[in-house]
Amino acid sequence: MILSLPARGASTPYQGLVSIQRRLSLLLLVVLLLSSPSLTLHACQTPSRESEVIQEIRLQGLDRLGTAEVLARMKIRPGDRWDPAALDAEYRRLWTSGDFVSIESPLVDHTASGVIITITLRERRQIFEVKFEGAQDLSEKAALRQIRSNKDELHDPLLVREDIDSIRDLLLEQGHPFARVDSRTEETTDGLVVIFEIDEGPQVLLRTIDLKGSGSLPIANILKLMQLRTKTPLGLLRSGKFDPRLLEEDLEKIREYYTSMGFFDAEVSVDQLEFQNNLENLRLVIDVEEGPRYRIGEIEFSIEGSRVIPETELRATLAVAPGDLWNGALVKEDTGKLKGLYNGQGYLDATITPTLTYPLEGVDVILRYRIHEGSLVYVSDIEFRGNTNTRDDVIRRQLEIYPGELLHPDLLQTSLSNIHSLRYFDGVRTQFDSGGDPDRRPVVFEVAEGSTGRAMFGVGYSSARGAVGNLAIEKRNFDITDVPDSLSDLPGSFTGGGQSLILEARPGTQYSLYRLQFSEPYLGGSQNSLRISAFRSVLLRPDYIEDRSSAGITVGRLFSLEEKLRGTVGFRNDRISVNDVSTSAPDVVSDSAGKTTYSAIDLNLDWDRRVYRPVIGAVDGWYLETGYSHIGGPLGGNLEIGKFSLGTGLFRTIHENSDELRHIFAMRTSFNWAEPLGEDDFIPVFERFYLGGPRSLRGFDYRGAGPRENDAEIGGTVRHRGSVEYTWPLLDNTLRGIVFTDFGNLSDGKAAFSLDEYRVGVGGGIVLNIPIFGQPLPISFTWTEAVKKEEGDRLVEFSVDLGWFLY
Repeated sequence: MILSLPARGASTPYQGLVSIQRRLSLLLLVVLLLSSPSLTLHACQTPSRESEVIQEIRLQGLDRLGTAEVLARMKIRPGDRWDPAALDAEYRRLWTSGDFVSIESPLVDHTASGVIITITLRERRQIFEVKFEGAQDLSEKAALRQIRSNKDELHDPLLVREDIDSIRDLLLEQGHPFARVDSRTEETTDGLVVIFEIDEGPQVLLRTIDLKGSGSLPIANILKLMQLRTKTPLGLLRSGKFDPRLLEEDLEKIREYYTSMGFFDAEVSVDQLEFQNNLENLRLVIDVEEGPRYRIGEIEFSIEGSRVIPETELRATLAVAPGDLWNGALVKEDTGKLKGLYNGQGYLDATITPTLTYPLEGVDVILRYRIHEGSLVYVSDIEFRGNTNTRDDVIRRQLEIYPGELLHPDLLQTSLSNIHSLRYFDGVRTQFDSGGDPDRRPVVFEVAEGSTGRAMFGVGYSSARGAVGNLAIEKRNFDITDVPDSLSDLPGSFTGGGQSLILEARPGTQYSLYRLQFSEPYLGGSQNSLRISAFRSVLLRPDYIEDRSSAGITVGRLFSLEEKLRGTVGFRNDRISVNDVSTSAPDVVSDSAGKTTYSAIDLNLDWDRRVYRPVIGAVDGWYLETGYSHIGGPLGGNLEIGKFSLGTGLFRTIHENSDELRHIFAMRTSFNWAEPLGEDDFIPVFERFYLGGPRSLRGFDYRGAGPRENDAEIGGTVRHRGSVEYTWPLLDNTLRGIVFTDFGNLSDGKAAFSLDEYRVGVGGGIVLNIPIFGQPLPISFTWTEAVKKEEGDRLVEFSVDLGWFLY
């Protein structure tokens, strides 16, 4: 008996049931064939005698494989005691090797000198070439990527059959529902050629989708649910290719939509598939029998527990009310709100299950929320895993949950936000384990250490500051005490203490900066902070050159971790030179020429309630920051100025596809005011405020909006600016879209500040986040139209901004 697998017939789009029957028949045939050799073997053999031994094993039909190679694989050998069961097991091993298309039943010859076993095998041939005949729309490259019967692989009829299905799936994706695919093999002098015979049939384009019987719900909402879409002109937005596999999925989505809107008895089916123009165009008619639309008659609560939340409070949380038409989305949202109420009071295991009771008559249903309160859950312990570089205390000080306290999900999420804001980790997640005590849970924070150090070398361009070079070393999770014992320990040293270190050299054509900064946010493990910084900057303007050096020290204190309220006091010494002043320079520049030295005190108070997520930053919350700087006067220096600042921002997630993919609304505004305090009623050009540029007022050139003299910007002493923007994911968070409105005003004094002189820019663009050394490098490309401007303003419609400046 020869074991061979019959070739499978051609596949068509409407052979589903036949295909299943054939596969079951094929499976049964394989099982019978696999089992038959042993049956035949036992039937043909004469009773074995223990004294008989195997004299010889003969293999016939081998070509690609050598006889010695196959014999070496076998466990039975000449000289072994003859055992029919051992031969049966050997036969099965040969089959499972995958090297053979068929294996005949072994022939066993009992001779006087011993047993001679003869096995005839038919090898799988190596594929020399794969061809596609009849393919037109089908890309051979795409087909080769999809199939498994490729060049130099062993030919397997079962795999070829699967490949036929894969090719047909590709054709279905391209709108060929009538495609037929078959295969054949040809022997050539070079080897076996596998040929896929393809009859693509017409490409069917969906031209029209009609809904029959619908009318209560907007047709546009229904069509948006469908994966099948009609062709748009020239096929630019939608190709309209008809894939019948998507049709049943779309029908189910429509059914679910009707059910969610209260049409519980709705039936959705295909009324007509009208093929036109030689089967190339399709009109799809979907029949919808809506039935009655149910509404909420009563809302009840079935509570298992101590009723810790009054029913009045539960009802006040709901968006739906008796008399409302059923809306599944709102009921789902209300279920989440109810669970949030219980979770917020420490009932972490509370379950909320909405159920329906249908009326015998009418359309009023009873919505009943079955609530199992569970018990209060406390934090038993806090554990950190994965922080191979970062010390536990660096993470622990960001937490707002503590052992022995109730486990509040809101505080847990705030703790996660605090950890995300550090930007030390690529990922952070939490898990709980009852540990045998359902009322006490250990909380485990699992982190994945990210790259916290960046060494950047290169050149770039910013619309605001021209061409720039960049040589920078930034270490955000710095530890000044983690000194290496040897050079081999250097790569992993100075890490894990939560400090930050910046060494930067950024020469440019218009602006250059050289900076050193060290920060310790929790000095000695306390709530106090320390920052030491020094920098030198050179600004090249058409009428002058500004060279500035500064060194200072700042101490601060975190007054409240929960409120994120921090205050700082800083002392610095600045030296500024204004040189190469042209004769046409404005008076404020000429009066600022020469060297200026002063000391200053900076007072700041920051209140930051933002919620952070990786890559995209703030997704909810707000911040408020205010500051005052006193320059010179009794502190030393040849000028005295007071500078005041106030800024605030608001962030809201409008829509989220997941926790990381969010549509975010953001609004920011800031106010700055400088006032001379000395004898001279004068503020030099280097202490003034300016307006314009990608990070100031988009649509306007760098320092391009505000007071001017001799066609040169002179800055101002009072500035207000702000922005309203909306961002959303285009390609995960790697590519985000943005639309915005920027506004601002700048004047030389309070009296000159006028609402009529506000500038406004409206625009949009994209933000590209490219991973560099484990951290995202944001690059924004924006186009802005200055819809309100003043005479003399310098405009820039298109701007590019690189986010790797280390502010």
